Amino acid sequence: MQKEKSSVWPLIDAYGICRQTILPLYRRPTFDSAMVTQLLFGECYQTIAMTSDQQWFKILHEDTGIQGWITTQALKEIPEADYYNYLNTDFQVVTSPIAAIEYQGTNLYLLPGSRLHFSELELFNWQDHIGFTGSVRSHAVKADREQLIEIAIKYVNAPYQAGGRSIFGLDEHQGFELIFNIAGYSLTSGKIPGRKIDPELVLPGDLFIFRELERKQVKYALYLGAEEVFWMDNRIKVSDLSEWEDFLRSNKDKQVELETRSILS
Repeated sequence: MQKEKSSVWPLIDAYGICRQTILPLYRRPTFDSAMVTQLLFGECYQTIAMTSDQQWFKILHEDTGIQGWITTQALKEIPEADYYNYLNTDFQVVTSPIAAIEYQGTNLYLLPGSRLHFSELELFNWQDHIGFTGSVRSHAVKADREQLIEIAIKYVNAPYQAGGRSIFGLDEHQGFELIFNIAGYSLTSGKIPGRKIDPELVLPGDLFIFRELERKQVKYALYLGAEEVFWMDNRIKVSDLSEWEDFLRSNKDKQVELETRSILS
């Protein structure tokens, strides 16, 4: 039933999967609205509402908990059983900067974080059968610290883009969540990741988290070892830890908080 005085109709028990390289989600059902996030090939979602003219669908990205609008043309529905099977069983996650798959008779290019729902336990070489080129890893196998850093480094020089989740444009918070998700660790949008540790115990792969309490802003830096950090300053960069600290000192928020957190241990 349509909500009273609303052009939006609620939906339940409807599910979909991203079947394009990047699927933008908008804050409102219009192309001139802000982009809130992007889905990558193979990521699943729930449809929770649609406009009365059925031209836009509001969806929920299960992994991040972020909601946004997509067009009817971008909607690819799947059965409920497939949706939960994809979420609860192992899959291959793309790790190469650019990969390709034969899809519907043509090549579709895939970006890091894209998902292929084939397990290593398959009885055939799925990479040959589906015409895949690129590198992948099993999501069920958690990356070690060295592997996590290898995944992160591929995003160096990615420019800042609000809501972006690709090497061509990256949202700082969603980007860090994506990197850890590729490595097999689940980070939910808006939640503090990992456990707090003593800064003197920091190891490569741990996170520095800087909070400006008045403006409620958060900055991340991934410790790479040898006093180097991976962080966002209009683009993803690697610099000495001292440069990041100088950047933080330039902020005008009087109430700040810095902590170190470990995701991997």
